[in-house]
Amino acid sequence: MERQIQKLFWFFAVLFLALIAQLSYVQVWAAPELRTHANNTRAVEREMRVERGSVVSSDGVLLAGNRKEGVYFLRDYPEGALVSPWLGYSSLRYGRSGLERAYNLELAGETDALVVRSYIDLLTGRPHRGADLVLTIDSRVQRAAVDALGGAAGAVVALDPRTGAVLAMTSSPRFDPRTLDDDWASLIEDESRPLVDRAVQGLYPPGSVFKLVVAAAGLEEGVVTPGTMFEDEGSWLAGGYRVSNNDGKVFGQHDFAEALTRSVNTTFAKVGVDLGADTLARYAADFGIGSAPSWRLGGASGSFPAPAGLDTAHVAQASFGQGEVLVTPLQMALVTAGIANGGTVMAPYLVAEVRDYSQTVLEKADPTRVNSPISEATAGEVRDMMVQVVERGTGTAAAISGVEVAGKTGTAQVEGGASHAWFVGFAPADDPVIVVAVLVEHGGSGGGTAAPIARAVLRAALER
Repeated sequence: MERQIQKLFWFFAVLFLALIAQLSYVQVWAAPELRTHANNTRAVEREMRVERGSVVSSDGVLLAGNRKEGVYFLRDYPEGALVSPWLGYSSLRYGRSGLERAYNLELAGETDALVVRSYIDLLTGRPHRGADLVLTIDSRVQRAAVDALGGAAGAVVALDPRTGAVLAMTSSPRFDPRTLDDDWASLIEDESRPLVDRAVQGLYPPGSVFKLVVAAAGLEEGVVTPGTMFEDEGSWLAGGYRVSNNDGKVFGQHDFAEALTRSVNTTFAKVGVDLGADTLARYAADFGIGSAPSWRLGGASGSFPAPAGLDTAHVAQASFGQGEVLVTPLQMALVTAGIANGGTVMAPYLVAEVRDYSQTVLEKADPTRVNSPISEATAGEVRDMMVQVVERGTGTAAAISGVEVAGKTGTAQVEGGASHAWFVGFAPADDPVIVVAVLVEHGGSGGGTAAPIARAVLRAALER
């Protein structure tokens, strides 16, 4: 009998300890995440009694404000769908998403610095208010990106390569947060997924824009120089897989710089095979492919296949951005920014400053280096080749009069559908202040579809 009582005692003791551990986890470690969880409408209801901080573009345009109805402060989005879906929404019914969720503690006035301020407000009788966010987004560049992409499914990312500051980011189709409650059922059922931010969550084969990674690796490793000669016969057999050029073109004798200018698949397959799977995988990783972006918004990590599983045929395919290579538009913008910035990739960021209601700066963004996958000399060689792409190659539709533009087109084959159209580039080529990446789903030719969109965004940024 005594033994049974002991067993029962230890049984309840273990349950009690498990309960303490669970409560400790929920109330301490998981509390911040649970507090900002999109489905935690109880927290949303409580926080909507506090005037939420505003979200403002770098050029002073109000992107998210408030209106008061009864005891609640409801969110207003004066610019509608201009900055959705990444800005997200703050809804009493559907919770929060995007930037509204990622920076909820600041906007709701619940960071440590603002909690102290809230006690002062309570003592002095002033209403508590959340912090404002001043973004890196320039509304003029943002609007140019939205207008240029139009109704096509896809994404555009524009950033400053020197700092990583995002100047514009758009995804299409998108939604209007002003009518979220009325549109919710149709948005959820819409197969075009307007709630998904294609710029950071969409995964696509990069096609020929991935040749920038291969070119950078080949030059950095000394496998090729811009003047290395190649012979193209229209196709090349690599481990049983026949590599062909777009539209079956034959380029004959040419150098490596010309291979990038004309986007010669066979030449890049040869260079990729010479580099080998391990080296290609390393450079892809060093440029950020395979890692989620290092910011609060999160995003897809993309992928480059594990070297151990790559035979010669698969290496050849990967070398011109096909096979199992997948990237987001943001990742390709960062790859291009690394080249534009002399070989150094900077971490992307959207929030320049966090300010309290008196406009005192509580937090200020500090541009952060992520990695330097290539030397400044190699970056300069790739840049010079990219200039030729726009001046006389596949990217002439991105050219801007009086400005030297560097770029690369991509036409990524998709099984069962038209190819995705890509363009990545920067300007001015000799002192870049703007990098752009454009992806148009099933848009066909990168030079014909994506390059003109990039030109409009580049021009808007340069005219600021």
